[in-house]
Amino acid sequence: MLVYHLPGTFQTRETDLDSLWEAGATGLEERAGAIRVYFDERVPLPDSVSDGEWREEADQDWQAEFRRTLRPVRADRVTIVAPWQRGEVEPGQLPLVIEPGMAFGTGHHATTRLAVEALSALELGTRGPGGTGARVLDVGTGSGVLALAAALLGARFAFGVDIDPVTVPIARENAEINGVPASQVRFEEGTLGLDALTFPEEGVDAYDVVVANLYAELHDLLAGEYAAHLVPGGDLILTGILTGKLELVREALAREGFGDVRETVDGEWALVTARLPQ
Repeated sequence: MLVYHLPGTFQTRETDLDSLWEAGATGLEERAGAIRVYFDERVPLPDSVSDGEWREEADQDWQAEFRRTLRPVRADRVTIVAPWQRGEVEPGQLPLVIEPGMAFGTGHHATTRLAVEALSALELGTRGPGGTGARVLDVGTGSGVLALAAALLGARFAFGVDIDPVTVPIARENAEINGVPASQVRFEEGTLGLDALTFPEEGVDAYDVVVANLYAELHDLLAGEYAAHLVPGGDLILTGILTGKLELVREALAREGFGDVRETVDGEWALVTARLPQ
């Protein structure tokens, strides 16, 4: 079996994952701080992943091994599971079924779990106009896990946007798996600055909550856009932040006038929440 060992994690090497699939990878697995990329044969790889190493290993069913080692993730009121783990959700928990695949966001990374926990703490079902449910914008939606979690937690409408066209059909498929209707959650390819992200005909002229699992430098660039899409008093949830880059995010939020800034740290990763003034 031919395996390309790449240092890092799905989160830290997210920008490289598409190029690996395009190069002919048959599977990706994160294990012990490295990414194992499976190929049928040795192929040319882009310079961005040249720090990896080719290895010949004994043949094994990596998909079976992946299924064996994957575990449900409990994030406050939500338990994130793969389709074959539905029966492992404890009574009283909200099951969120995510098909592990090409789009980032299976729920097993600390940043995703932190974001779902933050969404759960906001009582989304009582937010929004008239307390009918929050309107949530998920920036860099990937597999759609955060938008879908918001919907399960009571959001009236959740919109997931991503620059990667591969993610959109995967996110829509995950919505179908979870029985979340298109009237409650929508996924589109696009960016914050260039595309229309509101739906006035559906009462979504701004968002009560913006959540983004990206990285610190991008949060810095997008902080103004986050503020522009939030209602006064709206909540911002940012994750994908390495603790060493927290100061960059703090400065960006201060620059855009956010207040009530709070931080949660899990190992090398951090989540930051903030609120736009009324």
